[in-house]
Amino acid sequence: MMKKPLNKPTAIRNNQARQRLLATSDHIRTLRIIVVCLLVAVVALWWRNGVLQETRRLYIPPDLTQGLVTNFDSVPAPTVYTFAHYIFQQLNRWPSDGEKDYPKQIYALQGFLTPGCRAALETDMNTKQELGELRQRVRSVQEILGQSYTRQRVQIETSSAWRIWLDVNVTESIGGHPVKDVLLRYPLRIVRFDVDKEVNPWGLALACNEAMRPVLLSEDQLGKPFRRPGGEL
Repeated sequence: MMKKPLNKPTAIRNNQARQRLLATSDHIRTLRIIVVCLLVAVVALWWRNGVLQETRRLYIPPDLTQGLVTNFDSVPAPTVYTFAHYIFQQLNRWPSDGEKDYPKQIYALQGFLTPGCRAALETDMNTKQELGELRQRVRSVQEILGQSYTRQRVQIETSSAWRIWLDVNVTESIGGHPVKDVLLRYPLRIVRFDVDKEVNPWGLALACNEAMRPVLLSEDQLGKPFRRPGGEL
């Protein structure tokens, strides 16, 4: 018995249905490929994030005129000095009123201070506030011209601690009237403090202690090369 051939409209409908089925299959295949690509991207980002967490820091000193040979996590002396000078200068910058500026600077720089240093500064701040020494006091600190970085100003204590000597001009005024204009030498201590790279990209911190008390500089001292305490050049 011979089958009755399909009429033309039926054949067209069957062909259209087949085309739609093929298009749907292609779309599903495309979606599967996209899902696989997204999974690969997620895994790659997860791996990259893990690698970045283990990234080691490379310190580059400000002056490269004589070249540089260094190791990862080895901090050059000029970098330590620059860090100490910058943090100390910002800490002692009270542009309008010491009662407001001093606590504001301590808070802003807390990521660059050891916990002990921050506690010591807050104690100093509270003592000065009780004595009324901060009210309307303006302070600024700048490096003395001609007394900038030399290698002798950075003493290596350990691979994670340094002692720095800063020669600075400290000027203060109260209510617009000058009350202090002195040349001082501050001994500072810097330590490694790699707690949060987002907050502190230097990985260093100022460590406050009793040895930070300044020494008044004489004209005779300013005219001679810097000598570390004890006469060591």
